[in-house]
Amino acid sequence: MLENRPNIGFFTCHLDNDYAYEVLKGVEYAAREADANLIIFPGMYLDATYNDPKNAKYDYQYNSIFYYASHKTLDALIVSIGSIGSFISTEDKKTFLSSFDVPILTIEVEVPGYPYLYTEGTTGMREAIEHLIKEHKKTNIGYVGGREENADARERLKVYRTVLAENNIPVDDSKIVYGNFSEYSEEVVSELLDRHPDLEAIVFANDQMTIGGYRVLKSRGYKIGKDILVTGFDNSITSLVQDPPLTTVENNIMDLGYNALYQAISLVKTGKTTKSLLHSNLIRRNSCGCSPASDSNSIQTLNRRLSEITPEELLDYFKEKFMNHYFNSFYAEQMFQTLDPFFLHFIYPIFDDSKTPSRQQIQDEINEIFNSELINYFSNEQFSYTLNLLSEFLLNLDIQPEKTLKLSKSFSAALSYLSCTLSSELHNTIRQHKTDTWSSVYITRDTLLTSNDETQCFQLIMEKLLNSGFKSAYIYLYDQPVKQYPNGRWEIPDNVLFQACNKDGEISVFHAEDRIIPSSMVFHNKYTNNDIRRTMVVTPIFTNEVQHGLFVCEADIHTFGNIYAAALQLGTSLKFISLMKQQFAIQNRLESTMSEINEKNDLLNHLYITDELTQLYNRRGFFEVTQRYINLKSNAGKTGIITFADMDNLKQVNDKFGHKEGDFALKQIAETLRKSFSDDAIIARLGGDEFVAFTLINSTDMKNKITGALSEYTNNVNATCGKPYYIDLSYGITEFTCSETLNIEDILIQADEILYQNKRYKRKSVLK
Repeated sequence: MLENRPNIGFFTCHLDNDYAYEVLKGVEYAAREADANLIIFPGMYLDATYNDPKNAKYDYQYNSIFYYASHKTLDALIVSIGSIGSFISTEDKKTFLSSFDVPILTIEVEVPGYPYLYTEGTTGMREAIEHLIKEHKKTNIGYVGGREENADARERLKVYRTVLAENNIPVDDSKIVYGNFSEYSEEVVSELLDRHPDLEAIVFANDQMTIGGYRVLKSRGYKIGKDILVTGFDNSITSLVQDPPLTTVENNIMDLGYNALYQAISLVKTGKTTKSLLHSNLIRRNSCGCSPASDSNSIQTLNRRLSEITPEELLDYFKEKFMNHYFNSFYAEQMFQTLDPFFLHFIYPIFDDSKTPSRQQIQDEINEIFNSELINYFSNEQFSYTLNLLSEFLLNLDIQPEKTLKLSKSFSAALSYLSCTLSSELHNTIRQHKTDTWSSVYITRDTLLTSNDETQCFQLIMEKLLNSGFKSAYIYLYDQPVKQYPNGRWEIPDNVLFQACNKDGEISVFHAEDRIIPSSMVFHNKYTNNDIRRTMVVTPIFTNEVQHGLFVCEADIHTFGNIYAAALQLGTSLKFISLMKQQFAIQNRLESTMSEINEKNDLLNHLYITDELTQLYNRRGFFEVTQRYINLKSNAGKTGIITFADMDNLKQVNDKFGHKEGDFALKQIAETLRKSFSDDAIIARLGGDEFVAFTLINSTDMKNKITGALSEYTNNVNATCGKPYYIDLSYGITEFTCSETLNIEDILIQADEILYQNKRYKRKSVLK
């Protein structure tokens, strides 16, 4: 694949996740610096439903894009296996990686047989815990970890246990709780404090969980850094915006991405890598009780030497003391070239007050910093925090009062202007976010308005994608379903339909045979920017379980956040276009004869009220028909029966045998209900595993006949179906008197209560 420049792929998890975003900033910077094409594949966890069964039901669809990575499209592949493979075994990781015929570098986790690069977190975590014990004399230390299945979480917990044991502090498992690395940690932190309200310190396994931890501690009246000490891990932006700033472990997230790109290029050129390890270290801030910039011992030592050193040496001392964790960063040289002159403006007046900067000079230089590329990496938050540190550090020095006053005014001017600038930037960010959101929404709106003209429809869609900040954008569609195997692997089609593109503002919409191209050309064809270096992102376009195609765009760190929203809107639009095509096709056929029109209308009405799987009524159909029936004047005073039923253990069947078997079982339940009731009964599947039946009583023992029939037909199904699992249902039957005012939902509630009484006595296992 290698042509003028290397083509490097990057598998990551959750493009809008803080961790993934920081790694990507390093990867993208290195790709531009090295003149390498970068193709980003933002999938999800390889076992997404395990991570979040409720909200991640369809997340597995994102992982189909991984299988577009091959020797035809890439020269090397970086896999964030510690992220996407968080919840699978080492063997499963190896199986996944073996699917790709391209040189692979893994990051975060070592997978046997593959070159790797990761930041060892043991050193930094050890420093954090030893700091609490040895420097702050704390022994009653709690721990908030990640999920036990996660390798990073296990490693950090092991360090906690080891360091406590080495310092003769008993390890109490009741002081350990498990979060999920997200900010929503309030519940586990509350649980920890309920057990041990006298904790002296809490170690968090990452910064994100401290967000919830801070909320809980503050709500209970703890003063963080005084009543209780807190440490985190990662040195994410979260650590700086917390109040007080968070003591944390520098995990070199951006540098991991930066170095990974160069290691991947080395793998392409030489077949091997030169680096496999980065190191972590502790960063002390106020949350652990430290006040680094006003440390009395350091200040006294420096005051004794102040008359002997130069402004540049004083700045070097500050950098060594408070910015040393940046020294090995890929952007360190650029950072210090930009910041040193600015910081020296505040240091020079200590030695010569004639060099005090003007307010305008300070403002101009802040604007230069904010307009430089540096701020993408040395963020607004880092700049603000470091300037505050410099202010606190210099104002604690023993200098003449009039110089202190001038220095104080200079910092006040700088910090005031910085606050205004950040406020304005936040306002612009919010406004741009609204613009991007509306632009995405307009994709759906334009589809609704122009769906009868496909060319115009896609023309407008591509215009909106340009407004979202993508330099170029491409839509590829599938003309046949994409297949996923039971082991999770996807089979991508040999060809896709190139539907539309927007290259540098020039829009093209394709038709008929012109659209067919090989799948290996979705990143590289005559409509892509092949003459310049580019960063491309690919994401699937889908709605629920239906995959429509691919969205590929040229993006950068400023537009990564717009990709998911655009893809979701495209999925909605393509679903609507598909439905409209079906509707137009039906309309064209219906125009032939009035009889055909009536026939098709009946079919549409049937679909409107019919459950697709069982061909029973659906929820809408049941409520419309039954409610009308029981409210008829002619039925007033008659006795009816509602039977509310659900299938036992459907989830077990789905989990153990697959959804096809679950569908088979549901069909058998539907057939059992049909056979157990008379032909004039109204039977429906309300959704999922829930069924309901209504009939009028025509004999005194009708209720007994129904229960007997249900039992008989259920037993017969289990005896003859040949399945290794039981197909059972629980039900509740209630009688009522029809009237013009009766509400069917009230009757269903009664039947539901009886059902759950019946369900208590059912078998727990579905296996025969």
